[in-house]
Amino acid sequence: MSAEKKSLRRFLFIYIISTLLLAGIGEWFYFKSKYHAQIDSQILQLSNELKLFLAENKGMLRKLRFSNLKKIPEIKNLDIAVYKDGSYMFGNFKPSKIHWNKEYWMDSNKIYYLYTMPKRWGKVDILVSKPVDKRQIKELKNQIIVFNAFLLIFVIFVAYMLGKIFLKPLKSSVEMLEDFIRDATHEMNTPISVILTNIEMLKMKDIESKELSRIEFSAKRLEKIFKDLAFVRLNHRQKKDIGKMNLKELLQNRITIFNTLLENKNIRLQKNCEDVYVEADREDIIRLVDNLLSNAIKYSPSNEIVIISLKDGVLQMFNKGKIQNISKITRKFYRENNNEGGFGLGLYIIKKICDYYGFEFSIKNENGFVKTQVSFKTG
Repeated sequence: MSAEKKSLRRFLFIYIISTLLLAGIGEWFYFKSKYHAQIDSQILQLSNELKLFLAENKGMLRKLRFSNLKKIPEIKNLDIAVYKDGSYMFGNFKPSKIHWNKEYWMDSNKIYYLYTMPKRWGKVDILVSKPVDKRQIKELKNQIIVFNAFLLIFVIFVAYMLGKIFLKPLKSSVEMLEDFIRDATHEMNTPISVILTNIEMLKMKDIESKELSRIEFSAKRLEKIFKDLAFVRLNHRQKKDIGKMNLKELLQNRITIFNTLLENKNIRLQKNCEDVYVEADREDIIRLVDNLLSNAIKYSPSNEIVIISLKDGVLQMFNKGKIQNISKITRKFYRENNNEGGFGLGLYIIKKICDYYGFEFSIKNENGFVKTQVSFKTG
């Protein structure tokens, strides 16, 4: 179910971000269009105000022609400056920079409009300026913010509904798989226990043979698969029995289980182990060690050596080989080599156990070997 939730979250994230991005691009063009329209409207209003002022003050124009005018009447809410032949004559402000080749421009949240008088009056320019009216722009921004709030709610709702619809078949498949694993592990438990019990009884009667050893090895392999599947399915519900144990002794005991596999592949173990004590649930540590040993032996080529080191609270295993995709190797059901069998759960279970107890786990390629390492919290 966690995989389903991850898929749903990813779908929601991609859908929401992409939809909002497209909407944002559209809103940006809309805002720029409306913004420029409002600025153009204010420029037109500024131009009309100046022309109306000039129409009402025709006598002033005659004085401007002969440079007899020393002061221009004030225009309400406007700054005005008069230039003749490019030289400043008078006004109630004097801008530091004028764009003579432009009719209007904006600078520091102010609009500037440059009006050139008819040629018969000489080269006379009148520059007027007023602050940008931000009320309409602010109202436009508020409208976009409100629209975005409703859009976000709508997009999240639609994305969630689509996600539920699209993931419903996946949810059904996952549930069917989990039901199968639960039923399979339940059915496997009894015959495996019977086989192992009868093997022990035959051993007690001093019946030893290669065939019996192979049966025992196969039964224990089935038992390991059963326990791995049960761990994946039921671990979060199982009560932990935390206790202190010697990792060296436990490791030596678990190695004997893999003797048949070691003999079949003619693999030699090189051990350098010290006493290391750790507090954890014994079954969890057994599962961790078994999976480490199983992976090291299973993925090592025949006629090679597997190196095991346990000291200073760190367990290391080296086997010949190379991992192609380190980032995926601990994922559930991921297998790099389909020829070796298994469900691809070993390293996933190791990582889960380490995460639960706060152990540090790493796996990497090193000098032609695959190195797996677990750093325990020792007590």
